[in-house]
Amino acid sequence: MSAASNIHSLLARLLPERVIAPPAPVGRRQRLFAGVGLPSQRSLLVNRLDEASDLQAVYVDLRRQALQGSVAALNDLGWIWLNGKYWRADTELAGHLLRMAALQGNAAAWFNLGQQHYFGKGIEPSYVQAAECYRQAFERGMLHAAAALGDLYEEEVCDGDLDWQVDLVQAYQWFLRGAERGEARCRFEVGYRLMHGLYVEADLKAALYWLELAAAAGVVQAAEELAVHFSSRDVVRYQEWRDRAVQMGSTLALTMKLEDQIQS
Repeated sequence: MSAASNIHSLLARLLPERVIAPPAPVGRRQRLFAGVGLPSQRSLLVNRLDEASDLQAVYVDLRRQALQGSVAALNDLGWIWLNGKYWRADTELAGHLLRMAALQGNAAAWFNLGQQHYFGKGIEPSYVQAAECYRQAFERGMLHAAAALGDLYEEEVCDGDLDWQVDLVQAYQWFLRGAERGEARCRFEVGYRLMHGLYVEADLKAALYWLELAAAAGVVQAAEELAVHFSSRDVVRYQEWRDRAVQMGSTLALTMKLEDQIQS
């Protein structure tokens, strides 16, 4: 029997014919919370699930896709079972499906496995395993995983049983790797650290380079940081970044603009 046939046979046994509704009706606040991890189809799948009048029909379609070899559908089913928002959670089944998708090269599945290990959903939390899964996700093209790794290496843990050491140099290196590949939040994190000399030698020219790239990509904190930096140095550039930040929804920049108008 071929590997594909083996996978199909295993999936047919793993995936039930029907799903079970969550234990309690999903309230408004729960509907706004998509849960941990990411589906392959992102907002498309979330919107479909949120608007579905028959979730069983959506499940049947995703199950069919998975049985036909869709790794994205396999990841999406794992993500839904991991969170238990749309039908009853089954973290053990979720882990099986996510690992099957991950071993077939799906970056989102690797990221979701990292989230399962990080939050300890159905398993013991493990930052070491989470870091490895995030690394695999990044190497397969999920740039957001670099930001997750940067955050992870900066996180102090209070649980003495959790095997993890803060590594600020490693954190910066992951933010830098993400920034170099175009991840917007990583570009802000690198720029901010270079601006203030946090765990790396300060470099104003490089800091402005990364912060401007991040702000251009829509990271409001980067626009705020640029406005604050230029406020005492260059009135034209200060006003430019202050107003850009206001347009991006920054309350800090709006406060700065109102104070400027009062003082003028």
